[in-house]
Amino acid sequence: MKQCTNTNNLYDNVDFCPGEVSLPGVRDHAYMIPKKDIVKWPTLPLNSAESLDKVAVYQGNFKLAADAKFIRIDLVPSESEPKSEQAGSYGSYHFTNSISLVLPGTGKKVTGFITELNNDNVVLLVPQRDGQVRVFGSEGFNVEVKPSQAWGKGSSDANTTTIEVSCEDRAATPFYPGEIDTKDGIIMGDTDTLKGEEEAAGDGN
Repeated sequence: MKQCTNTNNLYDNVDFCPGEVSLPGVRDHAYMIPKKDIVKWPTLPLNSAESLDKVAVYQGNFKLAADAKFIRIDLVPSESEPKSEQAGSYGSYHFTNSISLVLPGTGKKVTGFITELNNDNVVLLVPQRDGQVRVFGSEGFNVEVKPSQAWGKGSSDANTTTIEVSCEDRAATPFYPGEIDTKDGIIMGDTDTLKGEEEAAGDGN
């Protein structure tokens, strides 16, 4: 029988303490960049990780092309739903990670946005309620986006733009604690706050 040496035994207790709170859903915004503007990806350790809680956590930062920045997309609160499901077959199991992003309105700017997005390949970073950022996109797979708009029939109906995002990945929606370079400054992926904010708060400033 073949002796397999290409994987680590990373299994460990998966504990949940009474009193802990794990809030569902995502925050009211996401970050996006065209995949072509990513010069170098951070590393996803998978089986080479040191421990179970590092398997699906990117190491390092996204290196972007000159002048490229992540853009921020505002979302309708509590309407965007993320999912991860097994994909493939024995020997090639991986994940399909998907999210339905709901944007407010159907005006000129958001309509232009989904028109540009319709035939592009992008990467999305979406913060959980606790601020930890998850990645929808992979170096080895393209991201599929299906935009749509609903204007509503009456004054009480929804007037929203929806972007259905689906991508294959070796991990279930990996975490990204690194830097997110935006037009508004560097956002930290482990807290979804501007770089330096936590240090300033700790100094009493």
